[in-house]
Amino acid sequence: MHLSSVATADLPEVWPIVEPWLARACARPGCDLDVGALHALCAAGSATLVLIGPGPVAAGVVQVAEHHDGRRFAAILAVGGAQARSWRHTLAEIEAGARRLGCDTVEWIGRRGWGRLLPDYAATPTSAGILYTKTLGAA
Repeated sequence: MHLSSVATADLPEVWPIVEPWLARACARPGCDLDVGALHALCAAGSATLVLIGPGPVAAGVVQVAEHHDGRRFAAILAVGGAQARSWRHTLAEIEAGARRLGCDTVEWIGRRGWGRLLPDYAATPTSAGILYTKTLGAA
């Protein structure tokens, strides 16, 4: 399994395939976005849709942002699809890309079960769910 980013121009072709997966991801507790907001962020170039495949079997939306102190981080806004155990290693590709973009961490809010799949991420309970964070080393 590997990641491939989707160009903004290709969203109309790809979005109908991934929309159900991302809608299910957004329906989970702790998600403060809906699938329409994800699409708008990708269409505006503020976030990137990534496909996980071949197939694809899953998709995610990633956005680079800054904390109040100026540290950059890659926020995984939503991930949905099938066969999560078979593509969890693709996070290494997101981490490598985040490093190249000057990010200090990769972060997302998720369910407690992700902690069993990704033990190298720190898990911090919040009112929105579990905040998963991985501090990135130098590129």
